[in-house]
Amino acid sequence: MAGWESPAPQPRESLARQVVRHLRVWRQFVVMAFVREAEYRVNFFVNVFDGVAQLALAVATFLLIYQYTDEIAGWSRAEALMLVGIYRTVAGLIGLLIEANMMAIPGYIREGEMDFHLLRPVSSQFLVSLRRLRLDEAVNMAIGLGLAIYAGNQAGVRWSALGVLEAAAFMLCGVVLLYALWFATVTLSFWLVQVDTLDQLFFGLFETARYPVTFFKGAVRALLTFAVPVAFATTFPTQALLGQADRRLLPVGLGLAALGLLGTRAFWNHAVRHYGSASS
Repeated sequence: MAGWESPAPQPRESLARQVVRHLRVWRQFVVMAFVREAEYRVNFFVNVFDGVAQLALAVATFLLIYQYTDEIAGWSRAEALMLVGIYRTVAGLIGLLIEANMMAIPGYIREGEMDFHLLRPVSSQFLVSLRRLRLDEAVNMAIGLGLAIYAGNQAGVRWSALGVLEAAAFMLCGVVLLYALWFATVTLSFWLVQVDTLDQLFFGLFETARYPVTFFKGAVRALLTFAVPVAFATTFPTQALLGQADRRLLPVGLGLAALGLLGTRAFWNHAVRHYGSASS
C-alpha cells in the first residue's frame, strides 16, 4: 500500500529488565496469596492440621519400624526421622509453590483461560507455574525443619554452614527436577483430555521420598535417583547434613536440574505453538 511503512523493530529488552518484571509479577502473586488466606482463615488452619497429622503418621510409621531394630540399611532411627523432617520440608515447598499450579494447568487449557496467560508480557510458563501459592504450606515446612533439627541433634549432627549449604543445594536440585517432571506431565494436557491419573502416579512416586533411597536396591534405586529423582530431594540432603553425602553427585544434580528446566521450556514452547484456543 502506498505511503505505508513497516514499523521500526522494537529494541530487545535486557535480561535484567525481564527479571525485574517477573519479580514484580511474582510479588503480586504473594500479595494475592496473603489476601486469599486472610479471607479463608479456617481453611488455612485446616490445611495446617492436615499437614501435622500426615507428619505424625509418618513419624509413627518409622517408630514402629524401628521398634525391634536399631538400624536399617545403615540408617539409625534418628537419621531416618531426620529424613522424614526433610521430606516434610520438601513436600511443604512443593505445596507452597508448585502443587496448586500443576493441578490448575489442565483446566486452563480445557476452559480457554490459557489464552489470557499467553497474551501477558511475561513468560507463560512462569505464569502457570507460580501463579498460585499456598501459604499454609510454609507452616508445614517450618514443622518439617523443626523435626529435622531435633532428629539431627539426636543423631549427633555437627551443624556447619558448609553442610547446610550442601544440603540446600541437593534439595534445590531435587525440587527443580521434580518440578520439571511434573510440569512435563501436565504439559501433555495440550493433547490429552485427562492427566489426573498421571498426577496420581507422580504423588505415589513422590511418597517414596520419605524413605532413604538406600532402602531400595538395583533398578528401583536407580529409578528413584535419576528417572524420578526423589533421592536428590530428601536422601542426599540428609546425608549431606550427616557428613555422608557423595559430593560427586552434586554437579550431576545441578546438570540434571539445568537440563530439566531447558527441556520443560522447549516442550512447553512446542505445545504452545500447537495450541488451539478452547474458545475457537
